[in-house]
Amino acid sequence: MGTYIMDKPIISVVISAYNRPDLLYKTLSSVREQTFDKIEVLVVDDGSEEDLLPIISSFKDDRIKYFKLRHQNANVARNYGIKNSRGKYIAMLDSDDLWLKDHLKDCINSIADSDGLYGSLIIRHLETGNERIVYAREREEKELMINYLLSNGYGAQTSTLFLTTESAKSLLWDEELERHQDYDFIVRYSKEYKLKAKIKPTVIFTLINKTNQIDFNSCIKFIKKNKNDILPLLYVGYNLNMFLLAINQNASKNILKYYQQESTRYKEHLPFHKYLLIYQPKTKRYRCALKIKYLFYILRM
Repeated sequence: MGTYIMDKPIISVVISAYNRPDLLYKTLSSVREQTFDKIEVLVVDDGSEEDLLPIISSFKDDRIKYFKLRHQNANVARNYGIKNSRGKYIAMLDSDDLWLKDHLKDCINSIADSDGLYGSLIIRHLETGNERIVYAREREEKELMINYLLSNGYGAQTSTLFLTTESAKSLLWDEELERHQDYDFIVRYSKEYKLKAKIKPTVIFTLINKTNQIDFNSCIKFIKKNKNDILPLLYVGYNLNMFLLAINQNASKNILKYYQQESTRYKEHLPFHKYLLIYQPKTKRYRCALKIKYLFYILRM
């Protein structure tokens, strides 16, 4: 694709980057291959130890702008890119994800009278190359975005987000969150602006095997903020999954206690075998006591 030079682009592509220059090269290549080329690309480096500038320079493309910040987190970098965007629309992109060549064209054609789009995902395993598709869907009438996200998994991943610049600049990302940043942003966005699902999958999410420690405090902060909006069945399922993750990552006793408590908050939505899984009784006597407590709660419903 040839370089398109203009005073003001129509789309600003915002990429938060941190190390992994090999993946960033592939990401930028997928942007340059877009069939819609009236764009600017803002690569915001969140204080990488690896030098990303040679990757940027190798493209020899005036539309790609590079900014290096001190290392904080991805949300700080995203907000910097959003604040410095000049296009009518902002397309978010993580530095290890890819777009199919018609992604931006499809977004322009799909947004119509909406303020923003979230979309389907092609999930590609980095090591094996295996792929599967997770389809987005329109929310049901009166369905809150938090419940959509907890029921749909990858329902609004960062690299699928396509937003009017005005709306993105009015909200920005929560720079205190290290986890559930995309969920938090899109939940807040859905309360202020009109969102639509782009069903056709044009985003490749790169699934990378990594054992980074989960920031459970960020997760808890996000869920507490939205607790009253979450359906009981989804609330129990989410907290049970987080409880098991916390065990696997040897989280603190306070974290484990929190998830143990919250995953059993609505016992009517929790099968007894999962109730036992949470408390892991070591003796028959304790198992019997748990069964009585569980049955007593259910019978009172």
